[in-house]
Amino acid sequence: MKRNMLAIIILAATLVNLTLSAVMIFTVIPKAKRTDALIEKIVAAVELETESGIGKNYGEIAPGDQDEYTFADKAINLKANGDKVSIAQVSITITLNKKHDDYQTVQPLIAGKENKIVAAVSAVLSNYTSAEVSTYAEDINKDALKKIQDIFQSDCIIEATLNVLAAN
Repeated sequence: MKRNMLAIIILAATLVNLTLSAVMIFTVIPKAKRTDALIEKIVAAVELETESGIGKNYGEIAPGDQDEYTFADKAINLKANGDKVSIAQVSITITLNKKHDDYQTVQPLIAGKENKIVAAVSAVLSNYTSAEVSTYAEDINKDALKKIQDIFQSDCIIEATLNVLAAN
C-alpha cells in the first residue's frame, strides 16, 4: 500500500509539473517573444540615431586627422573669491576631426566665431575660483567642449583644452 501511495504522489507531482510547464509555454513565452521584438525595434531606432551626423563613432582619431586652432592670451574673469576679483590669462586650443562629415562646414567658421568661443569659455570659467581652476581642469575642459560644440551644433570639435597661464 505504501508503494501505491508513493506512486500516486509521484504521478500527482508529474501532472502538476506538466500543467505548469504547459501554462508557461502558452503564456510566458509569447510575452517574452513580444518583449524581444520590442527591444529589437528600440535597438534599431538607436542604431539609426547613431548613424546620423552627431553621435557617429569615428573611432580613434590619428594625430594627422586632427586640426588645432589656438586663441592665445585671452583675459577671462573667474569667480570672485570673497571680495577679491580674479582674472585669468587663458590660452584656448580647439581640436577638430578632419575626417568628420561637418569638418568642411565648421573649419572656416572657427576664426569668425572667436568671440563666441571666448564667451563660452568665460561662462564656464566664471563658475570657478582661481584656486579651483587647476583642481577641476578636466571638468572645465569637458564643459567648455560641450559649450563650443553647442555653438557649432556639431561634434566635429573633439577637444577643447584651456591652458590657464596666470590667475590673479
